[in-house]
Amino acid sequence: MKWLLQNSRKRALFALRNPRYAVGSLLRDLALSDEKFIGRITSVSPRRIRAFMDEPMATPQFASLLSAAAQTFGTLRVESADLFAKKVLVQYAAVRALEPQVVLETGVANGVSSAYVLLALNKNGQGRLHSIGLDDPAFLPSAREIGWLVPSWLRERWTLHLGDARKLLPELLPGLGALDIFIHDSLHTHEHMVWEFETAYPSLRSGGLLMADDALWNTAFPDFSRSVGAKHAQILRGVGFLLKH
Repeated sequence: MKWLLQNSRKRALFALRNPRYAVGSLLRDLALSDEKFIGRITSVSPRRIRAFMDEPMATPQFASLLSAAAQTFGTLRVESADLFAKKVLVQYAAVRALEPQVVLETGVANGVSSAYVLLALNKNGQGRLHSIGLDDPAFLPSAREIGWLVPSWLRERWTLHLGDARKLLPELLPGLGALDIFIHDSLHTHEHMVWEFETAYPSLRSGGLLMADDALWNTAFPDFSRSVGAKHAQILRGVGFLLKH
């Protein structure tokens, strides 16, 4: 588990402050709980899912990119995304396992999740990521543009759409055809999350995945899962996963 060796000091401090959560997470890792669920919804073995999670740090170019970005994030005044968190790895593994052709995400900011998704598509050798994001410098390092973390060698499969998801999401969906994966990572209010789910879900193919980052912030994800009668919906490491039947 190469990813566990990253950010070790920060992980240790978090474990000391949150011992119950840390023990629970360790037990989940030992039991391959997250991997078993992703394997169930993608028809890929849990062991292979775990192997996928080691790929980003085993890819020298990508590992160097993350290390350099971590130093940049250290200068920010606001809390930045954990570049090595398992929450991004479960999403990465799901993309690797499902081998999607069309992925649509809302929310870009620095481009952490976008970079991981694009690496997964690169490893798959197929697929395209469409990202909707606001060009807002509030959460970006000085003189950096939206999605700056995505390197040039991963941008071939990426189309970035600048603007508000409320406007762009309904406009883009008809032209994209059936979605294999939809990822929500924009405004995390209950009202907006449900709106995105309800807007994108009809375009999601049967067997496709809906993912929602920060799904524990409110009840939008479980509320929507119940409303569509989802048989396979679960929150892993703060990320909601829903399989469409």
